[in-house]
Amino acid sequence: MKRSFGIFGIIIYALILSVFIPGKVHAAPGAGSGAIFAVKTSDSPESAVSTQQVNLNGIDFIVDTYHDRILYNDTGVPGYNLFSWKVMADDFNKPHSISSDGLIYLVTDTDNSRVATYTRLPGGEFIELQSFDNVGIRPHYCVYDAPTASFYVWSSYTGEMYIYKRTAGTYMVTLSAVKKIPALFGLYTRSFTIDGNNILLCSQGAGGIVVVNKKTFGFVGAYPVPTELGGVVQVVHVGSHYYLTTSSDRYGNMNMAMTVRSTSLAGFMNLATCEDVTAKLGGVSGMQIPYYITECNGLFYTRLIGQASGYHDKGVVFTEDPFGNILILSTWP
Repeated sequence: MKRSFGIFGIIIYALILSVFIPGKVHAAPGAGSGAIFAVKTSDSPESAVSTQQVNLNGIDFIVDTYHDRILYNDTGVPGYNLFSWKVMADDFNKPHSISSDGLIYLVTDTDNSRVATYTRLPGGEFIELQSFDNVGIRPHYCVYDAPTASFYVWSSYTGEMYIYKRTAGTYMVTLSAVKKIPALFGLYTRSFTIDGNNILLCSQGAGGIVVVNKKTFGFVGAYPVPTELGGVVQVVHVGSHYYLTTSSDRYGNMNMAMTVRSTSLAGFMNLATCEDVTAKLGGVSGMQIPYYITECNGLFYTRLIGQASGYHDKGVVFTEDPFGNILILSTWP
């Protein structure tokens, strides 16, 4: 189905999916395939434990996890609070991430252990197209990988990567593979980053960073981190450094949350070989806990969760210059 089919074509397509792919694609809690979410603005000036901010297809998104919704802003002017933001959908249970291939958007509905796909209608509304249940246990993170034209979705407790592909020329997404990393089964792992031929997984349960081959999912290496960095969230490659975010130390003390960087993954194995850049990226002093860092068009979007300040989450967009200096490009509400 082509985009030019318009709203009625998309709705009919969604209904066909729900009828002819039973057990795999079916109604979402409180909505269901084909549900259109009317355009409405946020009723709160703040987000609550928002895990991710991204720019997809020119639209800014915030995954507002504890409000069970995803917000978006297509004006290019984020403003000082969220009253100017719109609600993409709000029937989730603790969503954690969103990605897009340019046509559809895929969301991890974490505490429902499902993923769902959406597209945007000409009137600005988002419509849910498909819903996939039983995606491991609490799928946390998703990424669209352009080289393989696939969505990668990580199940945070089962050591499994669910890989979805969209059929060319249609809105239909199908599960193409489930790759297993047995060493991470049962170990809480919040995120992954595709870094060239490898996938970097941040595993709090495994006590550090695990690297596997992107194609075979065979083991490449492991980098255990010290106790102070034990609450690992995500590691990404930015310029000449790797950046690692943590939400706490190994024992759950969020006062120890930080963002550190190193010129190699091995550098995270010792605090002495890390540079603490928490303050430079706006974290922790008011208990702003760094969470996901997401690359969008060469820029890096990070979300900071306000734990001890009535939430007051905020976000930062940054990059590195050729000399390795951190450049803050903007901040979000």
